[in-house]
Amino acid sequence: MSDWFKKMLLNRLLYMALLFVVCVGIFPFVFLFALTMWIGDTVDKFSPNTKLAAKIERVWDLIGTPYDRLVKLVG
Repeated sequence: MSDWFKKMLLNRLLYMALLFVVCVGIFPFVFLFALTMWIGDTVDKFSPNTKLAAKIERVWDLIGTPYDRLVKLVG
């Protein structure tokens, strides 16, 4: 019984560590995306000819292309 409990505890700890690494790895991108899009929208409000938000969106689309391919490959 104790071996089963140790195995379950180890699996839970490894799962929590993996989830933590994934969250810490994704959070900066979510924050940076929102921040850069907000900056682009703000700049576009004051200077509509720049179309900065559209340019930033294209850059983030390029950054996200490998992730999109991975998602399509997996599921």
